[in-house]
Amino acid sequence: MTQPQHIILMGAPGAGKSTQSRLLKARYPLHVLATGQMLRDEVTKRSALGLLAEAYFETGALLPDDVMIAVVTERLIRLAPNQGFLLDGFPRTVPQAEALDKLLQRLARPISAVIALSLDDKQVVQRLGGRRMCEGLGEPFPLHIDDKASVDACLRLGGRIVTRPDDEPEVIVERLRMYEAETAPLIDYYRRAGLLHTISAEGTPEEVQAAIVQILEQTSNPPVTG
Repeated sequence: MTQPQHIILMGAPGAGKSTQSRLLKARYPLHVLATGQMLRDEVTKRSALGLLAEAYFETGALLPDDVMIAVVTERLIRLAPNQGFLLDGFPRTVPQAEALDKLLQRLARPISAVIALSLDDKQVVQRLGGRRMCEGLGEPFPLHIDDKASVDACLRLGGRIVTRPDDEPEVIVERLRMYEAETAPLIDYYRRAGLLHTISAEGTPEEVQAAIVQILEQTSNPPVTG
């Protein structure tokens, strides 16, 4: 990438946003703003924001727009002007997207691309039902309970295997319902803006990343026409 990119990564719960964010951060100089992890960190610290977030996590509901807008605004305005970023988990509603547009216009940071990871509900339930987090080894990272090698490595290195509250079976169903009701309309919002790129999330993490990289390279170096 020759210019800092400002990327939004979208997708239903379990589509692999956290995994792709981690892979892209390793490849490009991107500051990842993963709102879900930021809120979970606040829960761990038992801050006022964390206590509020915990109540929403337990039901699968989304935090109020004004709370999420304030959280992201506070972090974006602190970034250096030449720092690219990737938003994982924000925006999740059209009002959040509209507020983000106004903020980025004020900061002169236009969105480069919106990547939407597509995955059917059956796959989402299978992934989230077996998803666990490895904690205690730096930044928490997701793994699947069926991935014995990753589970063993986490435990061998002194990590802990935990289930996120929002990955409990009854919460998964509610998260999907909320996604369809409030987040899916963002697809149309960003399609109309000419920023949307939809990618199947059914492949391996490496296959999905390759598709994303191809889009980002084209966005960073658009073909010369005329």
